[in-house]
Formats: sequence, structure tokens, C-alpha cells
Amino acid sequence: MAYTAQMHERSQVTGRRRIDSHTIVWLVGALLVAIMAAVQVYDVLRRRAIVIETTEAMYASVARSLAEQTRALLLAADLAVAETAAEAARGPANAFAFEQQLRERVSMLPQLQGLLVLAGDGKPLASAGTPPPTSADESYFAVHRDNAFASSYVSLPFRRHDNGRWAVALSRRVPRSDGTLGGLAVGFLDLDHLGSRFASVNLGQGSEVSLFHREGPLLIRFPADAAEIGRTLLDQPPYGDSLSATGTGTLVTHGERGGHDITYAAQPVASFPLVTVAAVDNAVVLKPWNVSAMHSAVRTSLFCLSVLLLLGLVLRQLRRREQAEASLRVQTALLDELFESAPEAIVMLDPEQRVARVNREFTRMFGFTAEQARGRPMIDLIVPDELRQDARRTAEAVRESRYSSLETKRMRSDGARLHVSELVAPIRGAGSNIASYAIYRDITERKLAEAERTKLESRLRQAEKLEAIGTMAGGIAHDFNGALMAILRYGEMARAAVPEDAPTRRPIDNVLSAANRARTLVDQILTYGRSTHSKQTVVNARAAVEEALELVRPSLPAGVELNVSLPAGAATVIANSTQVHQLVTNLSSNAAHAMRNGGTLSLTLEIVDRAQDVNLSHGLLAAGRYVRLAVQDTGCGMVPAVLDHIFEPFFTTKELGLGTGLGLALVQGIVSELGGGIDVKSRVGEGSTFHVYLPRSDADAVATKESMGSLPRGAGQRILLIEDERPLMLLAEEMLATLGYEPAGFTKPLEALDELRADPSRLDAVLVDYLMPEMTGVELAKRLRAARADIPVVLVSSYEGPLLLQEAFAAGIDHVIIKPLALDELAAAMANALAPTSTG
Repeated sequence: MAYTAQMHERSQVTGRRRIDSHTIVWLVGALLVAIMAAVQVYDVLRRRAIVIETTEAMYASVARSLAEQTRALLLAADLAVAETAAEAARGPANAFAFEQQLRERVSMLPQLQGLLVLAGDGKPLASAGTPPPTSADESYFAVHRDNAFASSYVSLPFRRHDNGRWAVALSRRVPRSDGTLGGLAVGFLDLDHLGSRFASVNLGQGSEVSLFHREGPLLIRFPADAAEIGRTLLDQPPYGDSLSATGTGTLVTHGERGGHDITYAAQPVASFPLVTVAAVDNAVVLKPWNVSAMHSAVRTSLFCLSVLLLLGLVLRQLRRREQAEASLRVQTALLDELFESAPEAIVMLDPEQRVARVNREFTRMFGFTAEQARGRPMIDLIVPDELRQDARRTAEAVRESRYSSLETKRMRSDGARLHVSELVAPIRGAGSNIASYAIYRDITERKLAEAERTKLESRLRQAEKLEAIGTMAGGIAHDFNGALMAILRYGEMARAAVPEDAPTRRPIDNVLSAANRARTLVDQILTYGRSTHSKQTVVNARAAVEEALELVRPSLPAGVELNVSLPAGAATVIANSTQVHQLVTNLSSNAAHAMRNGGTLSLTLEIVDRAQDVNLSHGLLAAGRYVRLAVQDTGCGMVPAVLDHIFEPFFTTKELGLGTGLGLALVQGIVSELGGGIDVKSRVGEGSTFHVYLPRSDADAVATKESMGSLPRGAGQRILLIEDERPLMLLAEEMLATLGYEPAGFTKPLEALDELRADPSRLDAVLVDYLMPEMTGVELAKRLRAARADIPVVLVSSYEGPLLLQEAFAAGIDHVIIKPLALDELAAAMANALAPTSTG
């Protein structure tokens, strides 16, 4: 019973929906009929407007054409009058010849009835043709007498007494030298001749063309109406508006005359007070439109009736189809929901591999709507160009009733690539393939995660390399700097012991210079390994390169020839000399290694300017001013695979034991720190060229201090010295004694602490090494400060990093200096620490 009631309720709902749909169809049909009727009415009215617009345009064109023709005739006559006035002003020598010229002009211009020359008192002097009798009382003579017209004057129309024909006078002044009226040249225009031009314009029934004077009189009308010639029509609204309008454009207006709606087009005649008018009766113009409108009404009525009959047939067919579709509606809805709600992108394909249907996930994943995808070949829709061959093989497998599953790339509507897993399978029916389907799952995130993991692993390996450099450099810096300190100190002593012009002075200076570069080299390795920056100043690039070449030349193999060109002059860069030395030595060493069988090593230093950004082989060089160091060899060259890795740490093509792979990595680190760029060009068998760009400075190079005579010195202050290596402790004592201090050296921190505690006031300052067996220099400084809070402490370290400086200053240490100790740096540090008590 419950099931029967439920089905009955569903049947009632379906019946109501069917009735509603039928009502909607009838309403739509009625609306369609109404729309068609409205469209037809609009079309009829629009055609009427088009007829009126076309008529207005045509009659405006006729008015303009008549105005141009009238103007041409008047200009020709005005030219004859102007020439006559000019000759009369000059005073003709022969009256007979003058009249002969007037007759020739009249004979050449059919629009002229005659020419007349009047004296200043109005008496005729000469004439040609058949001019009417005239006197000083004529209107045109009075106008010129009372007004100084600079151009011609066109009179009102007048009827001639001799022949009864209408004419107008076209007159010009004959001036005297004093500007007064010396006479008048008059040409009489035949309105019948002008009217013949208007009569040639046959516009059909209901049309007329006219010529008016600006002051109102009618001059010409066709079809002819002799009763209105000369009559003023300013009181009639259309003519009054046309004649009183200003400007040179065509005036189109409408008015009523004799119970008829008339269209008027008026065009002023340029340079003359005349107006041409073309008019037509709108009833005549709209007569064809009336017939067409009646035919359209009949057609529309028949068409609307046919639509209503068709609607009835459609509703009958709809009732039959609704009964057949009712049983399929539920099943179709269920299948559609399953298809659309699937979590994977699904696309149905016809036998030609064209898209038949896609679900919502396909639209979300690939960006194509169902309408955009439907009917398009699948290979053109989402398959990238480079993978189309694989897609064709997959389609061929489906035609052979085989399944295909793979991971590949597909393309979104915006061009983005997706990593997807694809399953393509055939759909069989009646023993053959009737369609196929493809299922896609987005695996882009998984692929990106795998790529990111690979990238992180690469970065980790790079970080491990850098950490190895820093660990190695930090481990050897302490011992190596100690040895360098001894070399520097004893070298300085040796240099001080010989005069400047002695033959041994230059080798000693070179030893000291090499030792200083070795000292800075350790700092550079530490800087590269720990990502800090070295101290920089303004360096003369050419001087630094020349100094480096003194060490490069002896180290070159016997078969390598060195060519040097340094046109850079006094150009400077912001760096330190050791960085420039390392660039030259590492690049030269790399070039020499590539020329084992001999060759030419060319080194060039020059100034270059880049007006715009330049793409180099290893990065982008910004626009600017640079010093370019070029190192070129004629060696074996490099293949592209090697060229991509030459600046990686520990990458080397040398045999085991001949290189560490840090030289070019250090070159790139220095160039990056200085804000420059590197461009490498190499061809196998032809050699390589390295271009190093360093930003140019406008400052002058900072001079290197050579003399130690001005070093700040002590005044016998007692310095507590702690250095765990006895030879370095003794050397430091000797350096302090040289500077005028009294050192007390210890190799064990605890013994030095006991010395301070025994008599804190006896000591003036402390010089302590950072790295010691029992405790660090920072820890010892804290204990010393506990025994005496105001004692100055100077820390000596093999490495100066931000963490060390932060730790040292937190412990109250005044200064930090770097090993190996240089006498000038030690002197400056001790003088600054003892500034309140020092006399040096």
C-alpha cells in the first residue's frame, strides 16, 4: 500500500511537471510569435526610416550639385565683370576696342545677357550684348555708391522692360586712386539660362528644385511656376529656415505645404548670396514602402500561423517522447552521477579518438569545459607536441583492443604541464570496439616532491663540500698562521737591517709580500668555506696584476709563452690585492695545466663599458663600467659537459694528486663577492678564454704602507702574553719588546692567571691566543676580568668570524687581531687598547 501511494505521488508530480512544460512551450511559442511580429514591425518602421534617410541624402546631394553648378556659372560671369572693372579703372585708350572686348566676353558666356560700364554719376560709358536701360537710380548702383563693396554684388531679381525676361545684376566697383566710386561694371545674368540647368534635373513626380536669393525672392523653380518668380517666401517656415541658416553646410528639414509633408534640402552657393533648394513630397517617396509594408504584414501573419500549428505538432510529439523517456531518466541520472563524481579525470572517446564526454574532475584538472573539449581529437587537446608519437602508439593499442597504462605528461588549457598516470581502455559492443575511455590521475605533487628531494640532496652534498672546506681550513689555520707569523716577523727584521738600495732588499720584499698573500689566502679559504666577506679597499688593478705576474712567470712550464697586455692604466676596483692575485694565479695555473705540450698564455687587462645587461656563460652581467681580465690559452679546451661544472668545489680534471678542485671555485667565489661576472668560451682542441668582469671604481688606489718608522710604540707598559706554542710566544715577546713594551710570556693559561692574581696592578694589558689546550682565550679573558675588571684584553685568533667577534665582545675583550701577527697591526691594537695610559 505504501509503495502504491508513493508511486501514485510520483506520477502526480510527473504529470504536473508535464503540464507545466506544455504550458511553457505554449508560452514560448506565443512569445516567439510576438517577437516575430515585433521584429517585423520594427523592420517595417526601420525601412521607412531608411527610405526617408536615403531621400534626405539624395536631395541634399542634388542641392549641393546645383549649388556647385550655379557657383561655377556665377564665378565665370564674375570674372568677366572683374576684368571689365579692372580695364575701366585703368582707362581704356580706345573706346571701340574696349566695347569689342566686352562683346567677346558676352559671346563666350551664354549666361550673360550683356555687360555695362557706368561712370561715377551713373551714366553709361560702354556696353555689350543687350543690357537693360539703367540709371543712377538702379538699386545695385545705389548699393555700390552707398557701401564700399570689396567684391561683387548680386542684386534682387527684376523683370526687364524691353523683353519681359527675369534677370539679376552682378556688379563690381570701378575704384579711383582716392578710394571713391569711379564707376561700375555690371553683368546681367539671364535667369532663363540658369533655369535650364535646373530643368535638366528630373527627380520624378512630386519633386522640385529652386534657386533663391538670400533676401527671400525666388529666382528659379522647376517645374516652372512663373507666378512665383521674384516673390519673397521668407514667411513660409521651411523656406525661411533654409534662407536664414548660416554656414556652408547642407540644411535638411521637413515642412508642410498644401497639406503635404515635404522634405527640403537647402545648400548655400559659396561666395554668393544664393541658396539652392531641392524638395520632394514624402507621400510620393513612401508609396513603394506602403506596398512593401502591406506584403510584410501578410507574410508575417502566415508565418505566425505556421508557427502555432508547428507548436501543436511539437507538443503532441513531446507527450509521446515523455512516456518513453520516463523509464530511462532514473538510470541515466544514476550513471551520470557516477561518471561526474569520480575522483579521477575521465574522458569518453569515439572510435576516431575524439572527445565525446568529460567529467567534472577532467574540467578541474585540465581547464577545458565540456563544450571546449567535445569533438576535438584527444591528441590535439592535452598531449604535448613532444609526446604525440607515444600517444599515437597508445591509440593504436586501443584499436587493437589492448589496455595501456603509463605515467606521462599532459598539458592544461593554459599551457602548464601535469604529471599524470594514464589508463586507456577500449569499450566493446557487438563484437567490435564502439568507443574507448581514458582515466587520468594527477601525480604532479608526487613528482615535484621527488624533484625537490633530489634538489635538496644536491644542496646537501654542496653544503657538505663547503663544510669540509671550512673544517679543513679552520683545522690548519692555527698552525699555518703561526709559521707565517715567524716568516713575517723575521722577514721584517731582515728588511729593516738592510738599506733600501741593497741588492737583497727586493728578494726580502718579495718574501714579505708572498707571506702576506699567504696570510690573506688562508683568510680567503676561511671566507669561502664559512660564507663571510674579506676586508676590501680601493686597489689599482694593473699594479695588483703585475705583482701577481711576478709569481706566475717562474711557475710556468718551459714550453708556455706568456703574452701580457695591460691597457687598463690606473683603473681601480673595490677588492684587496690578494683577491686579484688569486684570480690571476688560479686562472693562469688552470691555463698552464691545459697546455702540457706548450702553447701561449695571453693575459689582458682592459676597461669595458656595458650599456645594457649581458648574458654570460655563467650568469647575467648588469649594465655598468668594468675592468675586464682576460686569460686565454691555446690548450686542449673543454667539452660542454666539463664546462658546466668547472666552478663546482672539488671538481677537477687533473690527475690524482695534481689538483684539489678549489682553484676555479675560489675564483667564482671572489668574483661573486665583488659583484662581477665570468664568461667562459672553450672549444675542444682550440683552447679556452676566461673573461672576468670586476666593477670599476672612480676612487684612487689606497697606497700600501711600507715604512714602519711611524708605528705607535709603548712606554714600557707590562704586557701579560699567553701563547701555548713556545716559539710563537717568544716571537710575540720580541715583537712587543720591539714596540717598546715589557712582555711577560706564558704558555699555560692557568700560570698566567696566577701571575695576574698575585699582583693585578703590576700588569697593564693582556695579549692572549684564542685556541689553547686548557681553555679558550675568551674563557681566560673572563677569568682575568674577574681578577681585574679594567685590564685591557687583546685576543689573537686564526679566524675572525661574526660568532667569534660576538663571543669576544660579550666577554669584554677590547680588540681582536688575526694571525699571523703583523707588526703594524699589533702596534695599532696595543696602542688602542692602552689609549688612556699609552704615550705612543
